[in-house]
Amino acid sequence: MESCALIWDMDGTLVDSYPAIVPAAKQVCDEMGLSYSEEEIHDTAIRTSVGALLEEASAELGLDPQPIKRRFNELNDSRIEAIRPILHAPETLKALCSLGHRNFVYTHRGASCQAILDRNGLTPYFTEVLTALSGFPRKPAPDAITYLVQKHSLSPERTYYVGDRRLDVEAAENAGVRSILYLIPGSPVTPAGCEAAVVSDLLEIPTVI
Repeated sequence: MESCALIWDMDGTLVDSYPAIVPAAKQVCDEMGLSYSEEEIHDTAIRTSVGALLEEASAELGLDPQPIKRRFNELNDSRIEAIRPILHAPETLKALCSLGHRNFVYTHRGASCQAILDRNGLTPYFTEVLTALSGFPRKPAPDAITYLVQKHSLSPERTYYVGDRRLDVEAAENAGVRSILYLIPGSPVTPAGCEAAVVSDLLEIPTVI
């Protein structure tokens, strides 16, 4: 079997971080005097990003979004004990490694990324982890994915970006690699139609690549 490379999104794909993200964003919105519900925040986080929500909210109030985003990041990072692996994530990563495939992470999450991977026993499965601190433009820009492909001499035809949002699929398309969309039942995300696969359980991934 020819080996593949899988570059993973983190929040909502490898780990269920929404129990940390949503309350943090809700608190920031409450502090700004904006009445977003947790359901609205959750759906926006999956469809686009919390950052986009906070930028929109800041624009409504005529505020600089950067201090508001920093406040959100502080609150979000203080809740990492609430973050657990997505169902079957450890088993899937172990299976992929046993088959000779390589795994990487590219996430918009910052300094808390490594602590979350460590806490949940996921670190040993990854060759390299790129975060917001790595300095690449945010998805759907292809720069981070392209960097990993070039640095590790990956074959674009055998490289997959795995994520739970259309943004992840777009980033893969822009980088010239394949994509796997992870969609749990009830997700507000709809497939783009160009994915190599759409899965509802991560355990499907070793069989579809």
